[in-house]
Amino acid sequence: ERSRSRLGAPIHTYTHMINGVPTGGAPPAKSAASCCGPDELSLDISRCEVLNASNPAALAAVLGGGGELRSDCDEQLLITIAFPSAVKLHSIVLEGPGSAPDEIRLFLNRTAMGFDDAEAEEPLQALPLDEARRSGAPLLLQYVKFQNVSTLTLFAPSNQEESEVTTLHRLRFFGSVHDTTNMKEFKRVG
Repeated sequence: ERSRSRLGAPIHTYTHMINGVPTGGAPPAKSAASCCGPDELSLDISRCEVLNASNPAALAAVLGGGGELRSDCDEQLLITIAFPSAVKLHSIVLEGPGSAPDEIRLFLNRTAMGFDDAEAEEPLQALPLDEARRSGAPLLLQYVKFQNVSTLTLFAPSNQEESEVTTLHRLRFFGSVHDTTNMKEFKRVG
């Protein structure tokens, strides 16, 4: 057994190491990629849909940078978002007026969901919204629950003004593309 005196300074005094070699200095600076956070995700607009909207075509504008999506018969909206490939979802940015949703309930990888399902089933996460959170502040998700997202269904049961019409101006999604191997592009060597 080696003693501390034979080894000299204990290893734990070297706070930073690169490839096993102590640097003895400050921690390495963060790279530009690690400081910037999650990226805005691309959407498959052709597969995105909304139920109970008076203007369903406005969904593309709301997802693309800004528009006005309004509920029709009552205050409820059910929006299905499709991604071109599986993603790791980090956060959502929602913008809207006083008649924006007061809560968003999130359901994962559900392609055919109705209002009865959204009301009866337990969401993966529910996000309460206040004025600050509907003004473009990121709504952080429980990241470990959103690691393999192909579709995301958002259910808005009511709005902040308790009026008959719920309105959204913009929806944005942030995270990273799930790394996968496309076996169709895989070529055997040898």
